Amino acid sequence: FLDEIIRLEGRGSEGTLLNCRCGTDNAIHLYRCRDCFGVEMVCQTCVVHRHLSNPLHRIDMWNGKFFESVALKTLGLRVQLGHTPGERCYNAQPVSCDEFTVIDAHGIHDVAVDFCGCETAQIRYKQLLRVRWFPATTTDPRTAATFSILELFHLLSFESKVSAYEFYHSLARRSDNTGTSPIKVQ
Repeated sequence: FLDEIIRLEGRGSEGTLLNCRCGTDNAIHLYRCRDCFGVEMVCQTCVVHRHLSNPLHRIDMWNGKFFESVALKTLGLRVQLGHTPGERCYNAQPVSCDEFTVIDAHGIHDVAVDFCGCETAQIRYKQLLRVRWFPATTTDPRTAATFSILELFHLLSFESKVSAYEFYHSLARRSDNTGTSPIKVQ
């Protein structure tokens, strides 16, 4: 088992785990997802395209020596609410200061979110609820928690008596367990 676990820490066998389907010649395969099935290395275009429906997955980037965590937001992924994944809104309205935080079982994520500004668009908190993200406020939301993390907290608070403080700090550690960056408080 140990040899395979160590293999997962690296890039795998040369040429066997490259899986780009974008058709780009000479694409640089630097990225892999910790939450998708498989460990294929793909280019930036492919990793963003593959995660249009999974914007909270954790991405690793090979920096030449080791894998480091990188946010899908920094790779160019924008979550368009009010439309199907991958469909752009002609009147997209980005969150103020382009800062939106989503709390999920994978950790605490900075996500680039665009609300739908079409004539038939729902109010912002409803757009969040329709993708199963519970907004922290109904006016100008910039933080949300996924329904699945709320359900997990509900179960753990009854069964393990975990406090909200302990739960949140556990999620912050899941995001970055090095202790080098401060825990985000909003």
